[in-house]
Amino acid sequence: MTKIIMKTPIIDVHTHAFPDDLAPKVIEALRARYKVDSVYPCTIGSLLDVMKKAQVDVSIVQIYANSPKKVHLLNDWGAEVVKRERPRIYCFGTIHPDMDKPSDELERIAQMSLKGVKFQPTAQCFRPDEPRLFKIYEKMVELKLPALFHAGDERKHIDPIYAPPESFVEVLSSFPDFTVILAHLGGYRMWDHIDALLDFKNVYFDTSATNSELDESKLKEMIELLGIDRVMYGSDFPWFDWDQELKAIKKVPIPEEEKKKILGGNASRILGIPDVL
Repeated sequence: MTKIIMKTPIIDVHTHAFPDDLAPKVIEALRARYKVDSVYPCTIGSLLDVMKKAQVDVSIVQIYANSPKKVHLLNDWGAEVVKRERPRIYCFGTIHPDMDKPSDELERIAQMSLKGVKFQPTAQCFRPDEPRLFKIYEKMVELKLPALFHAGDERKHIDPIYAPPESFVEVLSSFPDFTVILAHLGGYRMWDHIDALLDFKNVYFDTSATNSELDESKLKEMIELLGIDRVMYGSDFPWFDWDQELKAIKKVPIPEEEKKKILGGNASRILGIPDVL
């Protein structure tokens, strides 16, 4: 009898890509905003090429619109990507706090099989705990749509800081059934602020953009603090070297079974990604 080996896929929950005609403009805008350049082109073709080289099985593209007028277009594009590339690529859709009728767009996101909603408070200029967002969160809970938020960003050229870790406390407490994923292990360069989040059962974290800031021992400390079952691998493609980000997680001195959870098992469970390809 042939033994079937069940493989836990490597799932990257935090990548970015945009339509080919828009991608160079996005890179230029973020270069001006964050003072960093991309390592790769910000396109689906580039993402698939790098996935193959890095032996990553599944990527989730985090789409976001920096203006309300781009929301509909980008969600349509994301749905087409998923239709064409699933099960290799899934997408989170986008909502802008200033758009008209966000509830209608959330209904569309759910119907188009997008996996959730990406929020980028720095680019979209809002704090997560602003009351005007709460109707959006309420609708997302109703539709069972998880959210992934950019979190933190304590850098000299980022002012104001729209999404410090403490800005999620009221969101998490007000919506205990809202699945919230915080990028960058809860707050880029603001990890000393995350204690206020640890008691909430509905918050999860990704590892994106942490390799350049945290060494192996600090990564281990952060993972253990946050809880192994709440941490998911993210690369922040195309802004960081995928190979280095992946190797950083593989080198963390924790048991192999725990690494498997971070590299794919947790995302499979939390986001409903098939655990065998």
